[in-house]
Amino acid sequence: MKTIPLRTLQADRKQLIPLTRVRPFAFYLLLLIYGFFFASSCKKEVAPTAPPEPTVPRTTEQLVSDSIYFYFKQQSYWTSSVENANPISAFTDRFFATNADLITNARSILNAMKAQTPFHAGYNGPLDRFSFVEETSAGGTNLRADRSDGYGIFETLARVDAAPVAHIYISFVEGGSPAARVGIQRGDKIVGINENRNLEVPLSNDGTILSRTAINLVAEALESPSFTIVVERAGVIISHELQYGNYEIDPLVADTIYTLQGRKIGYFALSSFEQTRTSSGTGTPFRAKLDGIFSRFNSEQVQDIIVDFRYNVGGYVHAAEYLANHLINTEGDRQLMYKSDTNPALRQGRYAREFDDVNFVKSTTLNPRKLYFLIGNNTASASELVISALQAYYNPNGNQDAGSRRMEIIGSQQAVKPGTSTPSTYGKPMGFFPETIMNRVDLWAASFKIINARGYTDYWDGIPATYPTPIQDNILYNFGDPRESMTFTALFHSLNNAYPATTQARAARNTTGNSNGIEIVKELHPRAPRELKKYK
Repeated sequence: MKTIPLRTLQADRKQLIPLTRVRPFAFYLLLLIYGFFFASSCKKEVAPTAPPEPTVPRTTEQLVSDSIYFYFKQQSYWTSSVENANPISAFTDRFFATNADLITNARSILNAMKAQTPFHAGYNGPLDRFSFVEETSAGGTNLRADRSDGYGIFETLARVDAAPVAHIYISFVEGGSPAARVGIQRGDKIVGINENRNLEVPLSNDGTILSRTAINLVAEALESPSFTIVVERAGVIISHELQYGNYEIDPLVADTIYTLQGRKIGYFALSSFEQTRTSSGTGTPFRAKLDGIFSRFNSEQVQDIIVDFRYNVGGYVHAAEYLANHLINTEGDRQLMYKSDTNPALRQGRYAREFDDVNFVKSTTLNPRKLYFLIGNNTASASELVISALQAYYNPNGNQDAGSRRMEIIGSQQAVKPGTSTPSTYGKPMGFFPETIMNRVDLWAASFKIINARGYTDYWDGIPATYPTPIQDNILYNFGDPRESMTFTALFHSLNNAYPATTQARAARNTTGNSNGIEIVKELHPRAPRELKKYK
């Protein structure tokens, strides 16, 4: 990390230490909706206003804390909820610890301000669970949402047919990752880590985990520089040597076209929203792949489309807009996609016109009869933006009007929040833009709220599934396999314009072979919602 020497504050304003780094404007969102930390929705970059001059010399750590207060008060959606402090140090010094490091103090100040935002019963805490601060990486690489570190493996503990032991399965592999490059797939059972081949997890009769030895072994391996993983797939044992690495994310997980009873049904799974254009304006490989999918959908005259967002944690807003323009029907073309609500300061001065309404611009000749969205507990940010924006034109009279419904949202069992029975998305209608302070930390204040064409917003507890019955995310089948429970449910509805009754579903699953008694015991490595970047 680049270290900036502290210069003594002088009375002459020319001698003041610069508190921010000016960057070219880039408008970020969402929606993410990471968050991620668990925090994230939308990001954008703006040229900042300098904080007021302190009246007495302060340390670098104190200046960073003071700047966090200043910019949060300026940019937060809930700025009116945070107390006014004059001088700023009257607030920040109450939460500043001289024996703590810079980032710890920065987070302490931010948490104190977030705690003053309105209480939300769904979180049993302050409404702002999104704003966050992180250390600034050299060159600003932390602002790039299209790269990740690690192995790209996300694992889940599951058992089959109520067995007394569970096993650790791969539930998702991120495209472009070391695991994806060697061919590891969703549904692979982990049977070995390095020299250890005893990875069974004993369970009590009620499914309680009795030993975490195997779980800890896998978790430690995923944090190590390298390891050997042994997986079982369809009875075949496969061993891979993996190296921890930084990789470019390939978010298009799978796509296919089903031909069933004379109907063409398109399917694609998307794990995040990555850049669709480079800084020079040219298209990216992600954009080319997305265009290729819809070109095939067009040529095959697809009538219904299944969009698999189960593991989609957000990304760039311009990419979400790009996908929405592929999916919108003819009625929604040139109509409002979404608008933003901000605090009054973000509608003035240098922020003017940066929160303009966004309209649909239909980019294909497809006019889907029905859209199906498959969601999980961390379907967040940009994916929520796409769902809410399209919902206004596919379900014009609301989700409960079966006569007009042309969008169906099907949720997993893991997407049912405590105290509820209907699956829902993560719940992040807020967006951000970054403020870089003294080249030391980046503040992401939740600054603007997303509203669809029918005024739908405030989905703090998530966008609920239109089908209230939770469906098992059958991790033993790969994405797009029609035997997988959630995909099967969407296909059944597309063909029958109704969901299967319990007995029908059981019979159909037995016929196709996807009733294998899978029970998710625990998500061991859930995907976390992340920041969503938006550019104008």
